[in-house]
Amino acid sequence: MSSFLRTARQIFRRNRFASHSLSKNLKKSTVKIIAGNRHFYSLATLLQFAVVVGAMEPKKRPKKVSMSLESKAQHYLNALKVRWMQLHEIPGLFAYQLQESRQGRKLPGKYGFYVELNAERSLKRRVPQPIESLSPTFKPQQFNFNKVDALEVMMTIDKEKDKAEVQMIINKSPLTKYHTLICPDVKNNLVQRATLSALSFCVNFMRNIDDGAVRLGYNSPGALASVNHLHFHIVHIPHDLYIDNVELQPLAGDYVYRLSPESPTEAICYVITARDTERVVREKVASLHRLTEWLCDNHLPHNLFITHSHHSDDLRVFVFVRAKYCVTKDLTAFNVGFCEMVGFLPLSDAEKLQSMTEQTVVERIQDITGNAYESAYEKVKHIINGGVDAAWFQSLVI
Repeated sequence: MSSFLRTARQIFRRNRFASHSLSKNLKKSTVKIIAGNRHFYSLATLLQFAVVVGAMEPKKRPKKVSMSLESKAQHYLNALKVRWMQLHEIPGLFAYQLQESRQGRKLPGKYGFYVELNAERSLKRRVPQPIESLSPTFKPQQFNFNKVDALEVMMTIDKEKDKAEVQMIINKSPLTKYHTLICPDVKNNLVQRATLSALSFCVNFMRNIDDGAVRLGYNSPGALASVNHLHFHIVHIPHDLYIDNVELQPLAGDYVYRLSPESPTEAICYVITARDTERVVREKVASLHRLTEWLCDNHLPHNLFITHSHHSDDLRVFVFVRAKYCVTKDLTAFNVGFCEMVGFLPLSDAEKLQSMTEQTVVERIQDITGNAYESAYEKVKHIINGGVDAAWFQSLVI
């Protein structure tokens, strides 16, 4: 298997050769490479794969252009899907092969929580890092995204406006098909604390794609983040989720909402409409960032979930606030990250899949949430409505 990966890497490095020379090699090649006991790959197949990859990634670094996600986001997503599926076929690159059809069920009850079996993730994924603070320091000796194999980086998006770049990296232990890590400014060693630039990229990327099954999530330290290097998750969840059908109630201004009192869980929701101008979107993202900064400064772990509304053209950004700080994950337990908060629960064994109940899920989320929203709701009103209140400059004590 290692010889196979070396061969694949060599092909990637050589994709600077013109495609006509590759075609000549294709005609001459009858060599077959054996990887493991079950997988047979012809050199022709590998070269064809390299041609596709080479076409999707420039042979040498191009001149940077202004990042206009309005026209490019869907192209990036389409290319990402193709590349992800190709890489998923390479033995040993992912921690495990995600089955196309996975066992799952909708939990009986009013809210529509969906559970799905993913046993290999708990057994084969990288051990999560303990991140002890919402203002952590970067530790280069620990795993970070500078250390991933070159094959794992599917594409790099240059952002001329911010003089930065965003890498799209495979998640080696995927929750869903196309599970990808959005990693902004990797070489700058940013810790797992959402930046304004990163939030802006994520919102604009999601706003300009046309695929309601593609969702974007974020776990802060203490809220199930497992690597202290700034990253967001792209996941593909075609199922109708609990969060897709929640009723919203106005909270602040004309674009920030909370869930209705009838909902079993709580959240803050920023709504970005299809009519919003670029300036309005910037203002909304800036207010969102002010909230996440306040949450970090006041030691409140949080999760984000960005998704298209299933009932309008709006983009919704949900913020989930937690009173309890989780330092490490129990890989065999029912952990709660952004996926679980919105009603999608990957589980480690078939017994849990059959025994999980809606009441168990709700009680677990409510326990983690505690009374964290009382102060968060007031802070949102303060951010949106303005005004000076000295109390907000003091640390929150829970």
